[in-house]
Amino acid sequence: MKKGITIINWDMICSPLENAGLKIINLHHENNAYLLKLAWNFSYSNGPWSFLLKVRVLKSKYEFRMVYRFSSLWPGINQFYSTILDYTS
Repeated sequence: MKKGITIINWDMICSPLENAGLKIINLHHENNAYLLKLAWNFSYSNGPWSFLLKVRVLKSKYEFRMVYRFSSLWPGINQFYSTILDYTS
């Protein structure tokens, strides 16, 4: 018998126990959910972090500055910001 590493599909690992999975959370989906929530809060929050980030990266509600100071939050928020604007009034 040959010994080696068993390769299992990630979707199978993330499936529920009833479907022979391990019920491990898919971190890609979790990360996207948190980034979408962060983009929503950025768009509709008046908190200090939101105000600071808006001043640093936005010219207007729909226009970004071409050059802005580095932010560790902005690339993730930017990924979903247009989606938030497209599906809300």
